[in-house]
Amino acid sequence: MKNNLKKISKKELEASLTDKFMHAVAELGHDSDKLKRVIKKASKFIAKKIERKLKDVKQVVEAKMDSAPVKNAVIKAEKSSAAAKKDIAKKAAEVEKVIAKATKTATKKVVKAVEKPVLKAAKAVEEVKAAVSKPAPAKAKPAVAKPVVAAKATTPKAKPVKK
Repeated sequence: MKNNLKKISKKELEASLTDKFMHAVAELGHDSDKLKRVIKKASKFIAKKIERKLKDVKQVVEAKMDSAPVKNAVIKAEKSSAAAKKDIAKKAAEVEKVIAKATKTATKKVVKAVEKPVLKAAKAVEEVKAAVSKPAPAKAKPAVAKPVVAAKATTPKAKPVKK
């Protein structure tokens, strides 16, 4: 599997190098189709050189990764991340407790605030029911409006004029 991946990646590298060389030659004004064989050879040669360099770099990087300081740093990072996860879990539990406590107190306060108006409303409803259920008195006279008599308009009498 690894060999197949290496071969495939090597072929892709060669193909991309070939395309770039062909483009560069065409840009310079030469016929790139005539130089196609030479360009393919050159791209294979360069791909091999790049692969060797990458192997050397890979070995150096692996050696550095296996060194003690890097391993210690990785271990410390893992420990700190584990400690951070524990701290987060603790803080989450504390937050849930606080939320539960706040919810309880809030519901108590709301119930207390609502009880008084509800009791007053219940008393008022009972009074209204009692007033409605009482029969009206039998001798109650209907209130009739008395007609208003208009006052006669009087004009002052004229006094005789003295001569």
